[in-house]
Parts: sequence; structure tokens; C-alpha cells
Amino acid sequence: MDTPVLIAGGGPVGLTLALLLAQQGVRSIIVERRPPRVESAPKAHVINPRSLEIYRALGLDLDALRRQGASRGDAEASRFMTTLAGIELGHIPLDVADDDALALTPTPLLNIAQPKLEAMLAAEVERNPAIELRLGHTWTGCRATDGGVVSTVEHDGRTYEIASAWLAGADGAGSRVREHLAIPMQGIPAVRPRITIHFEANLRSLVRERPAILYWILDPAVAGTFIAYDIDRTWVYTPRVTPEAFDPERYTEAHCAELIRRAIGRDDVAVDVRHVVPWMMSAEVATAYRSGRCLLIGDAAHRFPPTGGFGLNTGIQDAHNLAWKLAAVLRGADDTLLDSYDAERRPIAEINTRQSLHNSNRLPDLFRLAEETIADGDVSAADHLRLAAEIATHRAHFLSPGLQLGFSYGPPVRGPADATRYDPSAGVGDRMPHAWLVRGGRRLSTLDLLSPVTFTLIAGRDAAIWRHGIADALCTVELDETVIFETAWRELCGLDGRGAMLVRPDGHIAAVVSDDDAASRAAITAALARFGVAARCHAKA
Repeated sequence: MDTPVLIAGGGPVGLTLALLLAQQGVRSIIVERRPPRVESAPKAHVINPRSLEIYRALGLDLDALRRQGASRGDAEASRFMTTLAGIELGHIPLDVADDDALALTPTPLLNIAQPKLEAMLAAEVERNPAIELRLGHTWTGCRATDGGVVSTVEHDGRTYEIASAWLAGADGAGSRVREHLAIPMQGIPAVRPRITIHFEANLRSLVRERPAILYWILDPAVAGTFIAYDIDRTWVYTPRVTPEAFDPERYTEAHCAELIRRAIGRDDVAVDVRHVVPWMMSAEVATAYRSGRCLLIGDAAHRFPPTGGFGLNTGIQDAHNLAWKLAAVLRGADDTLLDSYDAERRPIAEINTRQSLHNSNRLPDLFRLAEETIADGDVSAADHLRLAAEIATHRAHFLSPGLQLGFSYGPPVRGPADATRYDPSAGVGDRMPHAWLVRGGRRLSTLDLLSPVTFTLIAGRDAAIWRHGIADALCTVELDETVIFETAWRELCGLDGRGAMLVRPDGHIAAVVSDDDAASRAAITAALARFGVAARCHAKA
């Protein structure tokens, strides 16, 4: 084999998968058809708390990442306006308030343009000796061999082959890997056309005390959405278009600049149009995530409307689920373990697709009400109240901690009862809940107790019996008297007595037992056996 894992696609999801595999001690090669690029349209912008927890466990410098993103003050709300310079009709927070957010996660939501995230990930990849990144190399096809996959790659008009044990298709919505494997998509391939207009402008003086990451322009004459990646410089505008009236040829640079100024509500604003990208909104999930030794991940496996910010985050979390399982199989576990990747992640994509589509389908109600109530940029006091009431019903579109942190692998796989609310829970399949604790004079998150490369057993009190019984299989953490919790986390997790909790390398709970007797130890051993993983002991600092 040339490499244990070949990753087709070097966007954020492919790069994340490579870094997670390297953390597991697995080498990979990434082939990415694009050459090194100077700039591109900003694309995705919301990195949710769960994705940031993954990057934190990878050891990425999140402080540096936050310095490149929008500040919390600039990116805490979605505002609904007549025009950008006009009347505010309502707003919805994009994240829970700082203190409340830090009670749920050590890494509150971040707004950052996708190319900036991608650049940081690419720099990490370049420094990692276990990863080779080949830009300007296009994956074109593959054939199965005994115990592997041989892929054909094009570069500078020539073709060559790469032999790998496994192939991961992370090559985006138009995935060549998915098409080559003849895996169909299920859902709605064409929800509605969209056009992204990336422009540079400093609009700080215009928005003043009304900073936001999203501005929904409701005046029927100029309806659309502004995304403020950086209020002082980088913006995107997406005008609201109908399928029957959509002609991408109309969107010249001059026409786009005029649309932007009309939506801003001012003619004296300097606007530099950089990219104009027409595209089709879709709502589809692949019917399978695995075909033999080939796997789909990220947009190659699912395509969502952007309404909710789930697309990129779902891909990052796909990588988190897949990496440790691939590593386990490469170390000798039965490859049926990889069937659980499809069984766990595909239903999550379907849940997120439904929510994204629901959010998108609700918006026409708001825009129709705006057509009834806004005339020449003005709105009456009574109609203002009607619009504000309608805006409040769209809360799940913008504030979804339940979906971000509260999904569970079960079985059965399930989402939260309420997307707008995350209630920490510690059942099998749940993300192990975060809480703050002090150990050895250091303030830590409970997530810091977990090994990212093997299963972790957290023992309520005396861990000696667990170490004696299953020492070689686990990272064992004892919650003795030196561990002081700031909240009732022990009680929530059932660890206030002699019980224990087994947590997977991706931070999801594999088993919870209330005692340390023989039956409990057998339950933990059985949970490990279900995943077929012979995990190493990994001491925590």
C-alpha cells in the first residue's frame, strides 16, 4: 500500500479527517483537485460548539482561530431589517449568552469564513509528518483489489495510481467518488436557485450599535440576506430570487453592486464585488455511506440548505466518528465496525437535513408578511408588531444548541426534542456532557478527561478494581476526592457512587453502570466487544 487511507478532497472536512487519523497514528494522503488558491468566496461561516470541541481535542489553537473570526460582540445575533440602513424589525440570538454557553461547552460558537478555517487546517496538515497533501491532483476513479483500493489520479495532464487500504470521498457536493460508486442521493435535488455575491466594504459606521452576523432584508423591493463575515471588510449578499425569474447571466458585477446598494439603502457606499457564484440549494442524503472499502464523508454524503449552519459542522462530526473506527480496523478490528459509521451518521444527516429544509421552507411566510406590511421602506407600528411576532417563530433556524450538542447515537439515533434547547444527559450514545472541575489546581472541562485515541473509563470512586479488571483496554480516570466539580455532574452521570462510565474516543457514551461488581464489569467488557476495539491504555495528564 502507498498509504493506509487515501482522502479524495482537501476541503475542511478532508483536512479534519486527515488530522484526526494522524492523531490516531494513521498515515494518509490527500488529493485535492484545486491548486493553491489566493482567495475564494467565504462560503460557510458557523463553526458550532461540538465542532470546536473536536478541534480543541486535536490541539488546534482555538484562540488564534477566534482572532481570525468575528468577535462575539459582532456575531451574536441575526437581525431583520427593512434595509441595512433602515428599520430593525426584530432579532434572534445565534448562540446562548456567554456564561450560559460556557456551562454547556468549553468552546462557544464561532463565526469565521470557511477559507480562514481551511487555511489553518492546511497549515496543521503541512506540519504533520503523517499526512501528505497533494494540491492540483484530481481523483478520477478506482478499482477494488484484494484487501485494498487502487485509485487513479490526474496531475498536469498525466495519470498515476495510489494504492490504499481505504478510500474516503470528501470531495464535496458534486462528489466524483460518490458518482463512481453509483451511490444515489435521496431527497430534493433542487430546492431553489441561489446566488452568492461576495463583496468587500467597511459598513461599521452603517450598522453602528446593531452588529450581527446575518441581516435579513425584508423590504420586498430589495429582499435578501447579508452575511457579515467581517463588518469592517468582508460581506456576502444573497438576493431573494424565484426560480422562474432566475437568470444567472443578469448578475454582472455592475448589477450586483447596484443590488447591494439598494439592499443597504444608501447610494454613497463603496462596494467592491469580488465573486459572483450561482448555485442550487439541495436537501439530499446519500443512500449509503460505505461501499466496500470506500466511504463518503461531508458534502459528498449530504447536501443541506444553509439555513441553520449544519452542513460543514455535520461533515466535521462525520470525520470525528469515522477516524477512530478506521484506525481500529487498521489495527485489526473487524471491518464491520465501519458499518456503524453509516448507521450512526446517516440518520444524523437526515435529522439535520429536515431541520435545514424546515428552516428554509418557513422563510417564505416571513417574506410574504413583509410584502403585506412594508411599503416604500416604511412600516406601521401595528405591522411592526406583526413582523416581530413572526420573526420570533423562526428561533430554531438561528439558535439550535439542542441539535449541535444533544444528538445521540443511541440506539436508536435521535435528535433533541427541542432544537433550541440543550439539556445535558448521560445516556448511551449521548455526547458526554461538559462541566467544569478543578483537579491538581487546574480548572478543566470534563471533556479534558477523555482520551481522543482510545476508550476512557471514568470511575466514580475507587478505580482500582477497574484497573485490575480491564487495565489494558482503557484510559481509566478516577474521580477521587482531589476532583472538585463546580456543578452536580457526578449525579447527572450516575458517578456519585461506585459506578463507571465508558466513553468512546469520539466523546460519546458507550456504557454506564451503577456498581463495580462482576455484572457491571461484564457490561463494560461487552460494550467494548460490540465495537470490536482492542484499545490501548492512554494516561491522562
